[in-house]
Amino acid sequence: MNKLEKLAYLKGLVAGLNLNDDKKDTKVIKYLMELLEDMVLDMENLEDGFSEFQQQLDEVDEDLGAIERDLYEADSSKSDNTKSNKKKKSKKTKDELYYEVTCPTCGDTICLDEDLINVGEMECPNCGEKLEFDLDN
Repeated sequence: MNKLEKLAYLKGLVAGLNLNDDKKDTKVIKYLMELLEDMVLDMENLEDGFSEFQQQLDEVDEDLGAIERDLYEADSSKSDNTKSNKKKKSKKTKDELYYEVTCPTCGDTICLDEDLINVGEMECPNCGEKLEFDLDN
């Protein structure tokens, strides 16, 4: 039985009691039944809204997954399938030069300044793969 069916059953039981409408306890019981009905209807509306929201969220998640797949496929088609890392000059901001480095393992692209590149190596912050940089190429 769902909540509405249980409420209808309970209303029938209360109606079958043939309560005297002039008594205080009858007024309390009827008021509680009205309150309970309002609460059940509100819960039904919330559950319906939640179901609709969940469906929309699932659709957004599917769309985001498709975008991620497209991006990673594009990144993987650009990689040379070796452990060396591609780097390219990226943006110059306030006299600082930044390089974009793409991890060949996870495809994550990170921006590094010249000081980090000059160190020669680091771990990918996304997957932990050891990235090595050769400025001679």
